[in-house]
Amino acid sequence: MEKFDELLSFSFEKYAGERRIMNDGTWIEPGDWLAILHFNRECFASSSANPKDYIRNALRFRKLILSSLRKLALDVIANEKFVMVKAFHGVSWLPPHGEKLGFLIERLPDSMLNQVRTLYFKILLNTFFPHLAAAEKNRVQPHAYWLTRQSLLKNFTPESSHEPLIH
Repeated sequence: MEKFDELLSFSFEKYAGERRIMNDGTWIEPGDWLAILHFNRECFASSSANPKDYIRNALRFRKLILSSLRKLALDVIANEKFVMVKAFHGVSWLPPHGEKLGFLIERLPDSMLNQVRTLYFKILLNTFFPHLAAAEKNRVQPHAYWLTRQSLLKNFTPESSHEPLIH
């Protein structure tokens, strides 16, 4: 895994699933390269566990994710290591949001792997945001987030025609 910035790290892997079409018309084929996105846990260590700081923490996270995606879009243009990447992919406990910015979001089916992911997400929440863990304990559900190279560039480069907002 390679650290990208304060919030994101990534690894590369070849897509092994069935041929699929993304929400922007891009086809992902078996063997296409994906950049797998990961949140850096240490980024959350400085967040306050005080429930009164929930809004501040949420705004900080929003600012970090938008900044990271803008930097990533610029790096995709400038850095040869991203030439092969067809899409960016990650799994998160975050409730689905970001479709307006080009994300394709899928609730992952109930499986042993996703039960382990749910437990892992609950442990992370309990560690970094105990007040949120209590509120979300029955709603934590892994979701797959997909963002094609084309959607990243369309929505997060300086030429984008709008200011991205995550809802």
